[in-house]
This record gives sequence, C-alpha cells and structure tokens, in this order.
Amino acid sequence: MTKKIFFIIFGSLLSLILLIYILNGLDWQAFFQAIKTISLPEVFLGGMIIIINIAIRSLRWNLVAKLGLDKFKSFWQAANIGYLANIIYPARTGEVLKVIAINKFAPLVFGRAVSSAIIDRMLDMIVVGIFTLIVIWIHGNRIDPNIGKTVIAVFILATLVLSLSVIFVDAIKKRVEIWQFKAKWQQKLHELFMHGLEGIQIFRQSKNILIVLILTLSVFLFDYFWMWKIMGAFGWDLPFEAGLTVGVFLLLSISIPSAPGFIGVYQMACVLALGLYGIDQTLAVAYSIVLQLITFTIMGIQGMLVTAYCGFNLSQKD
Repeated sequence: MTKKIFFIIFGSLLSLILLIYILNGLDWQAFFQAIKTISLPEVFLGGMIIIINIAIRSLRWNLVAKLGLDKFKSFWQAANIGYLANIIYPARTGEVLKVIAINKFAPLVFGRAVSSAIIDRMLDMIVVGIFTLIVIWIHGNRIDPNIGKTVIAVFILATLVLSLSVIFVDAIKKRVEIWQFKAKWQQKLHELFMHGLEGIQIFRQSKNILIVLILTLSVFLFDYFWMWKIMGAFGWDLPFEAGLTVGVFLLLSISIPSAPGFIGVYQMACVLALGLYGIDQTLAVAYSIVLQLITFTIMGIQGMLVTAYCGFNLSQKD
C-alpha cells in the first residue's frame, strides 16, 4: 500500500468516525430551527469576503512569483482550480493542481511555479502560527498545551526555512550549478531545482515583500471577520476573538488527513472552538455546515467556471 493510499484511507475513516460521533449527539429539532432563523445578509457578506480573499491570495501569489500584474488572471484561475480540487479530492491535491495550472497558464517554468507556491504556503504557515499563539494566550490552560508546542515548532520551522532559503540561496545555487548528471531524469530534476532556486532569488529581490506580508495578514483577518459575522447571523453575541478562535481551529483541522471537503474534521473543529464560548454541539454543527456551504458554494462555482473556461483537466495529478 502506497503512502498516498494510506493517507486517503486513514483520512476517510477519521472523517467518518468524527461525523458519526458528532451527528449521534445532535438535537435535530434545535439544529433545523437554528438553520431556519439564520440572518441572510451576513451569509451574503461571507460569500463576498471569500470572493475578495481568493482575489487577494491570487494577487499575493502573483507578487511572490514577480510576474507582471497583467498575469493576475492566470494566478486567479490557477488558485480557483486548486480550491476546487481540494473540495473534490483528498490529501490537498489542489496544492499540486494549482502549480500544474499556473505552469500551463503563465510563462512560469515548473521549478519557479513550485517554489512560488511553496513560499506562498510558508507565508500562510508563519501567519497561522502567530494567530494560533494568540488563541493559546487568550484561552490559556483550556487548550491542550501539546497543540501549542506543535504549532510553535511549525511556526519556527517555517520561519527558519524561509529566512535561511532567502539568505543563502546564492550560495546554494552556486553549489548546485556544478553538479553533473548523465541520466535524463537526473538532469531534469537538476533543472527543476535550479529554476526553484531562481524563484527564491527573484522573491528576495522583490520590492513587494512588505505588500505581500500585508496581503497575507489581511486575508486571515477578513476570514476571521466573516466567521465572526456568521456567529451574529445565528444571534450569538460573541467577541471578535471567537471568530479568530474558530478560524485557527479550522486551519489546524484541515491540515490533517480527511475525506474530500474536510467533512467531519471541519465539524469537530467548530464544536471544539465554539465550546470554549458555551455554544452547544448542535448549534456548533449547524454553524459549521453554514460555513462549509458558503465556502464550498463560492469556491465550487468559481472553480468549475474557470475549469470549463480554460479546458483544464482536473485529473492531471501527476
């Protein structure tokens, strides 16, 4: 059994177990009542923010790759394909497909496409680490300290890897340039690695790093804001930190193996996060489903339209 198949099976079983556990304890009458009374303006606001955030993330990736803004459309299309694939496939296949897509849509060699996507993701990891530390500080000993240790380790690792890569990329590239290979696959791998290092050099030389950091921070704050507003749509009078807490719990949960669409782990994350504010399991599950429906509706529609328009084959996972 390959590692990929193992993670798919493990993730699907985990999602199924969590889903059975959560649904077994629901008060269905209270669940449907909560869904029926939700305020729609906040739902539409959430959808609009998701659309804006996809555009901001696409712009950030565009700036990281340091291509002209005339290529923004290509990055936006690739990002939407990635989000759609993450809904359909397990194991975050969308991260691979968006790299394949940008390599196809923009004049960006595969190695630079990979390095730009990795830098883009590492920026997310750093900011997620910061917000996770804030959540741990807010809730203190109500959260398992092992979670804090893990997040701190990931935060430090991502920061170090990105910083050291940017600082020492010239030295690394000089060493890699002198490597000689005879086999064609080795030569192609060497070329891919060299292009990736060139992408890091280009990112370091960029004058847009501050803008990239501001965009990254903005994306997460917008996400936490609309998640908080959906709480208001349910009639809950909770502080903004509740939106931050839910957002962090969701990001941590979708990083573990699960079924397509993060079913099960998404619900459990909302139950655990909202439980810190006295929201019972039934209402937390209702909230999680509304969040998922808004997110998947926007990402699904945009992704399908882009896929159809570009003629992109979502089975291109190799």
